[in-house]
This record gives sequence, structure tokens and C-alpha cells, in this order.
Amino acid sequence: MGTWIKETDTAFYLMEGGHYLSKITKYPSKRNENEKVVNVVGMKAWFARPDAPRGMTVSRGGPEPKPKSLVGSSSTVTSNRTNGPQRTNKNGLLLIKSFEGLRLQAYRDAVGIWTIGYGTTRGVRPGMRISENQAIEFLQGDLARFEKAINDSVKVSINDNQFSALASFTYNVGPGAFRSSTLLRKLNRGDIRGAADEFPRWNKAGGRVLAGLTRRRNAERLLFLGEDFHRFLR
Repeated sequence: MGTWIKETDTAFYLMEGGHYLSKITKYPSKRNENEKVVNVVGMKAWFARPDAPRGMTVSRGGPEPKPKSLVGSSSTVTSNRTNGPQRTNKNGLLLIKSFEGLRLQAYRDAVGIWTIGYGTTRGVRPGMRISENQAIEFLQGDLARFEKAINDSVKVSINDNQFSALASFTYNVGPGAFRSSTLLRKLNRGDIRGAADEFPRWNKAGGRVLAGLTRRRNAERLLFLGEDFHRFLR
């Protein structure tokens, strides 16, 4: 089955079989209230696909399409994994590595916690040094814990980008905060848009809004929605 592009009042969608695979939102122009702005960088990936779109439709005033991954799902689903636990994909790894950065010597993070590698905090001591290979091993170990927390907590069907956005989020805030979050409660009710809109609320550390966390939450939200997140990376 081929793909095609659908334009609505609010977004462009990469469609397959009547449901969308990816979405690029339109934003109000700051210069002209009658215009909307679209970041078309994400469309490059659409045309790099083996089944690249060959046509386009325009729908004005109609309902927005639903993501393919959510077709037939409901908040009563108790398990969404028939082929084993989900894992963080390359988009999620890129996001995590970009925002965590690589530090081979222990340092204190924004709230004073000793940290090393790609944001690892377990077992880190002042003066500790590691190699890049060790940093990757620590990252993989940390991700395994956070992925398990997500797999155990999410009760609805989600796609790989949505899972990976949650992995980056949980990697940053911790599994306890994720389990008790409104984001998770909305997600498990099947409220995908509501869950996505919870990401930007988590942009504080030590009671202060941090620009880096604001960018990270925006990137995670876009990845969760299947949109281009690269403009928010470091």
C-alpha cells in the first residue's frame, strides 16, 4: 500500500490506508495573522521512503485523521506488546544523547547530583572518570531500567516514536515521577493529545525554569506526535 499527503486546516499528514504515519503541524505566523507557518524539513524523510507519497489531498473543515498506531486501541487494553517489550529507537537515542551530552568526568548537574557519561547518576563518585565505551554501557543499563518502567506502566498501544519520547522523558525525570504523572494517566485513558501537552509542563529543576529542559520537553512532545523534533536539539 502506498502513502500520500493530506493537508487539513491544522497540519500536513503522511497517510497510509486512511490513517496517518507522521504529522507536521501548522503554526500561526507572527507576521501575518492570515497565514500559517510549516517547518517542511520533516517532509524530507517522507520522500526518502521506498513508498514515498505520489499524491496529495486537501481537506478543509473536516475532522483530523487519527494515527495509524492508535486504530482499534482503547484505554481498556491491558497489553500492547505481542513481540516482547518495546525499546528506544534511533530517534529517542539521538534525543537523549543530544540533551544529556557526553561527560567523561564526574560533575554536578543543575540540582547538584553527581553525574557522568550520558546523564548517568547511579554509583557516580566525585573525581570519577570513564571511557566513551563505558558511557555507552551506562546509557544502555539506565535505558533498560527506564524502558521496563514504561513497558510496565503504559496500558495502551503506542508506536516506537511515542515510546522513545517517553524513554527520553523518563530518563530525565525518573521512573517514579513518570508513574505518578498526569501524562501517564492521560495516555492510559487514550488521550494522546492531552498526554503530549503534558511534556512542556516538566521544564523546571530546583524550582527554576531551565531553557535546556524547555527545549528537551518540546523535542519530546514533537517526537511523541510523530513530528520533526530536530530544531530543538543542541
